[in-house]
Amino acid sequence: MAISAVGFIDDIFGDNKSKGFKGHIKRLLKEHELSTGLLKMIVIPFVLFAGSLYLTEDILKTVLYTVFGSLSVNLFNLFDLRPGRCIKALFVFLVLFGFFINWSPFYISLLILLVPIFIGDIKEVYMLGDAGSNLIGYIFFVIISKLYNISVNNVVIWIALFVVAALNLASEYISFSEVIEKNKILKYIDGLGRKN
Repeated sequence: MAISAVGFIDDIFGDNKSKGFKGHIKRLLKEHELSTGLLKMIVIPFVLFAGSLYLTEDILKTVLYTVFGSLSVNLFNLFDLRPGRCIKALFVFLVLFGFFINWSPFYISLLILLVPIFIGDIKEVYMLGDAGSNLIGYIFFVIISKLYNISVNNVVIWIALFVVAALNLASEYISFSEVIEKNKILKYIDGLGRKN
């Protein structure tokens, strides 16, 4: 709820004056303004850290949970620039990691609940916004991390963390939309089901 709520604040009060990690920090240092983006950068890791420490009572898992969870939330927020793209990205990632996921009725229920949301998003009936995309990123993390049961010895977790971190870093220098537009396969997938 907190992760979605801080995204909603960004939806309502946010602006485009600063983007990316560096942009929000520069804005604070140079203009002495706390952007809603920076607020998310503070609140989301704090919530993940506090919740994880309470649930796991393991500082190593808590740090891993906080880093992986925060980067996952931010990554899916970055994908939410076109109708349906954010949830499509979730499905693509889950297909890639699907063999290693311990699927449970709870995870399957989450994905089924996303179907009507996905349809409304891609048909432009409504927008996910940061409130929705933050939640999608968190759902991805919950499924990959086996719902608060992170094993620091699990190679898949480290691979997923590396991929998510690398994409977050890449987003500081390249536009995902431009990359998708230049790749025929990605462009085709991105456009499937979209009105425009």
